[in-house]
Amino acid sequence: MNPWLPPVDQDPDEAQDAACRIVERTQDVCRPVETLPPSRPSSTGSSGGSGGAFDLVGLLMWVLLFAVVGFLLYLLVRYLAERNGWAGRSKRSAADESDDDDLDIVEADAVMIDRSREPFNWRTEADRHRAEGRYRDALRCRYRALVGDLARRGLIDEIPGRTTGEEREQLRVVTPPASAPFDEAAELFDGAWYGHLPVDDSAVAHFQTLEQAVLDRAVLERSGGRR
Repeated sequence: MNPWLPPVDQDPDEAQDAACRIVERTQDVCRPVETLPPSRPSSTGSSGGSGGAFDLVGLLMWVLLFAVVGFLLYLLVRYLAERNGWAGRSKRSAADESDDDDLDIVEADAVMIDRSREPFNWRTEADRHRAEGRYRDALRCRYRALVGDLARRGLIDEIPGRTTGEEREQLRVVTPPASAPFDEAAELFDGAWYGHLPVDDSAVAHFQTLEQAVLDRAVLERSGGRR
């Protein structure tokens, strides 16, 4: 700019547009290009990432909500089933369809039964001990088998570690006719196992006779004296 020329008030853009109109025939080319408003700094990078995070958190919250509602519904259905006795009826129905003694299975709900080992397994082990000359062990296994049979008939509780005195007292109340042979069988077992009395094969044979008498009288008592 010439320092000797005074400043002018005319807009340079207007002057350029006026000169264009004089030179150019087509006036459209002289129209000033519309300027766009200055763009603001984009925050897509930061806000987009946080938006995606918010969407993920929201999805997780919905999944958690559905899981909680489903669990609460499960607890409600289970509570109603137990309250109305549906589970008990299902157990009875399964027992009715079996070929075993239905009376024993139904009444077994009233006593505690040790399902870790069945009477058949105890007797199998007793026979093995007897064959190998371990008569004390044979008596112990046969006594456990007898208690297991009585429990499955709903007569006494089968609780490992329970004393013979407790079992004798319970059977005496529930089935008096079977009490006498059971008392003798329990005394034979106590003397051999805890009293360390001498035991031979005849003692095991005598126990089997008492065992059969207990089961026969228990069945007779539960059937009302009818065979």
